[in-house]
Amino acid sequence: MKVNVINDQSIKKVDTKKIKEIVKTVLKQEIGDGAFEINILITNDNTIKEYNIYRGKNEPTDVLSFAYGLDEEVIGDIVVSVETIDRQCMEFGNSFEEEFFYILIHGVLHIVGYDHETSDQDAQTMFELQDNYFKQLIKLSN
Repeated sequence: MKVNVINDQSIKKVDTKKIKEIVKTVLKQEIGDGAFEINILITNDNTIKEYNIYRGKNEPTDVLSFAYGLDEEVIGDIVVSVETIDRQCMEFGNSFEEEFFYILIHGVLHIVGYDHETSDQDAQTMFELQDNYFKQLIKLSN
């Protein structure tokens, strides 16, 4: 498994080593280890807004996940906006770093096949899993 992190912003400091560790942990627990790659782009609102246009939305968001399939060499791309996360972290009572990793876990879960937009049951499953990973990997380590 290879986790590629591209930090294309200088707005907020991000720990690329911790990003890789968390992504690898979630992927190992969800789908096991394998000969695949995942790409994580850390960026700003302007760049994520450009990607969000593919979803028919002309606005920034906190995270976008593009899943290519678990049988592919590159299983997916995740795009994260530090600006949006910085704005919303206080709303959820998290530090920037906590909110960043909470959102990153959300993106990884989308890559492995979870979807909160298909049904209420799927949403409940995904968010419970996201909360559990967050508590296990972020909240307890702080």
